[in-house]
Amino acid sequence: MEYFSLLKHRSDEIIKFIANCGIFSLLLKNGQVIHFIPDNPDHFMKWLGSKGIKDIKRQQTNRLQEEEAAV
Repeated sequence: MEYFSLLKHRSDEIIKFIANCGIFSLLLKNGQVIHFIPDNPDHFMKWLGSKGIKDIKRQQTNRLQEEEAAV
């Protein structure tokens, strides 16, 4: 559990996220959705990945690829 600078929530509070145009929508364990604009989106994306936080877009892409492969 750790904080990312300027984000007021710990990594263990975040369940998953989606990003678009440098704006991150984060789903917290308490059900709240917050929006965060980091100074360096690439660095923040790597930080989320290093904490094992799921990327909703990546999950959807993987699911679609699996469905196409099954056809």
